[in-house]
Amino acid sequence: MRLFGIGDTHLPSTRQKDMHRFGWSEHPLPLQRAWDERVAPEDVVIVAGDISWATRAHEVMDDLAWLDARPGRKVLVRGNHDYWWGDSASKLRKLLEPFRTLEGFLHNNAVVMGPWVIAGSRLWTAPEAPPMPGGEMGDEAADTGYVERETRRLTASMEDAKKKEAASATPLVRVVAVHFPPVYANEKPTAFSEPIEAFGPKVCVYGHLHAAGIAAGFTGERGGVRYVLASCDAAGFAPVLLDEV
Repeated sequence: MRLFGIGDTHLPSTRQKDMHRFGWSEHPLPLQRAWDERVAPEDVVIVAGDISWATRAHEVMDDLAWLDARPGRKVLVRGNHDYWWGDSASKLRKLLEPFRTLEGFLHNNAVVMGPWVIAGSRLWTAPEAPPMPGGEMGDEAADTGYVERETRRLTASMEDAKKKEAASATPLVRVVAVHFPPVYANEKPTAFSEPIEAFGPKVCVYGHLHAAGIAAGFTGERGGVRYVLASCDAAGFAPVLLDEV
């Protein structure tokens, strides 16, 4: 069984918002081909935010069906463009009910999928972030209130992961999945990187960064955690292998 990550699928929704102006030719067909080729039905795929351009629940149904049609069991993370997500876990659960492979989502909680316990939250731009490109696919300005709120959500999710570990009959491998970078290429500690590294996951996957902004994200090992940037264009429009058991 394998664990994959892919972020920023930016599916068009019923609004038909395409990615051609960003240079993503024929999107999402290249991603679909690579996903269908690499991922087996028993594998797990973390979709690390910015899933759809939908702004309301009724606009996202075709995109959820597209994800459901791809191989693998999916865990969803909210991105800054996922306005359709809403603030109610119960409503989100009901929205996902028709799609049998969309098995979990992170909303102040953790999810057990096979041998992995997955925790995380959306996060936000940390004050330690270097200057990055702006625009629609650029970065969001740092906001202390958002950072504090996302730190609480991240902590709640990791605490839930510990409870699920304690209740598990077998050992679980810790994984963190977020949307915004928890640490940047300058390697300055952030409000997110410190609790993540204290939690000690095997891998932390994130997305959000595109084009010239990709270089701003930290990848590699830091504080005992392997950080992986899996936004669609950073990943070459293919799910990234995170772990294998």
